[in-house]
Amino acid sequence: MSTPTTYPNPLKLGILLFSEGVQLLDVAPIDMFGMLEKSYLAACGLPQAMIDSGLDIEYYFINEEGKGPNPMTGGFKINVTVRFPSISLLSWTILHGIKDCPPLDILLIGGPNPSYRPTASVQRFLQEQYAHVQAFMIVCTGCNPALYSGILDHKTATAPLALLPMLKKEAPQVKWVEKRWVRDGKVWTSGAVANGMEMMAGFMREEFGHKKEIVETVLGMSDVGVRGVDFPEGANTGIPGMEMANH
Repeated sequence: MSTPTTYPNPLKLGILLFSEGVQLLDVAPIDMFGMLEKSYLAACGLPQAMIDSGLDIEYYFINEEGKGPNPMTGGFKINVTVRFPSISLLSWTILHGIKDCPPLDILLIGGPNPSYRPTASVQRFLQEQYAHVQAFMIVCTGCNPALYSGILDHKTATAPLALLPMLKKEAPQVKWVEKRWVRDGKVWTSGAVANGMEMMAGFMREEFGHKKEIVETVLGMSDVGVRGVDFPEGANTGIPGMEMANH
């Protein structure tokens, strides 16, 4: 197991959105961070020692334009222009465009539409943040902008099972594996939507292993992290006609 990373306090967590739309469940893993916050642990009535070992987090919802509301699937929208409460409702953050976003400690990329291709400015933002962050987390089709930005080159990664056959053909510079999630250094990738939650459970156990008591308490309360990294034998890969933009 990797040595846990030391994160600053408060921790700056960025969530990159795309104006074309983002899968709502792809950004749901941030809720696991919210459950690690001191304010949430206190609201659960946990012992003071556990509360004191909780996290302080600043959340940054980001899109290229710095404008909202940003569309999500299911008709949801996230405003990216005004002050907005974090998950705990007790700490606050200012939401940003990519040009004025501060250096982050963790960046989470949810999945845009499968046909999405990042602009040059998004690619530059991802490359700059990758150089600074301690964890670069990708859920579902979030692999697309990361791939086009060169961040996945020569790394082991995963993606939605339905896309892996095409990705293995079109991006052979990446070692694609059929896993629910995989880590390569500070890059964490997951398969389709729900696998992002399993990836977050693995992240919490590895990166906050020194906070095992609150990590396992939160995972137990949320019933996340029980499936492991491997798919059941015979899991289907490839859906005819489904592709990401590759031109």
